[in-house]
Amino acid sequence: MDQDAQFFNRHPQRRARIRMPGGPAPYRDQQRAVRYLEEDELQFRSLGPHDKSRRRIIAWRTPADHPTHPNHILRIPMLAFADETIEDTDEVLLPITDGLMRANR
Repeated sequence: MDQDAQFFNRHPQRRARIRMPGGPAPYRDQQRAVRYLEEDELQFRSLGPHDKSRRRIIAWRTPADHPTHPNHILRIPMLAFADETIEDTDEVLLPITDGLMRANR
């Protein structure tokens, strides 16, 4: 069981959490070449040049009454501002998640 699933099992009332990306793990590309990348490395690279210490992942659990994916965990890569600290509470993270989802429409 991955760390986000464990977190949501231990905290069933929570809908979102923020964390640092995981360490290097094997990744196999379409040509079946294997290399070690940090968690969501390719998605972070698509965000342009940035300081790696600003990388964060918001894990968001879909509602239990979602019509197609109930209780599915969606991992959203994001970059924090240089001087920003983001509190790990649903009151702070759910509006951020909503803003990220609406910006990508």
